Amino acid sequence: MSKKATKSFNDVMPKIEFHPELEKKKLEEVLDVECELTDAMIVKDFDSKFGKSDFALLKLVGPAGGDPFTTLCGGAVVVKKVQYALDNSLLPLTATITYDKEYYDIY
Repeated sequence: MSKKATKSFNDVMPKIEFHPELEKKKLEEVLDVECELTDAMIVKDFDSKFGKSDFALLKLVGPAGGDPFTTLCGGAVVVKKVQYALDNSLLPLTATITYDKEYYDIY
């Protein structure tokens, strides 16, 4: 006989929280805008309606030192470059996210 469960998966699974106190902007709002990337987190193997993918959660400060905000990008090139920056402790970095009708990039 099994004992009664006292916790749910929701209670024990880690929650993805990334600067919840900050404004969240859609990626389209910050495309081609030079910002400062001050923090990031890569989420791996996220299940979506398109299958499993990785994406980057980004904490940015806009031009002229505006208020910090967060956005996310699932572009493979962006995820790879941000992971490299994290692995090598390179943040903060100046960052401009672009989209050329084929893929996202970050410069």
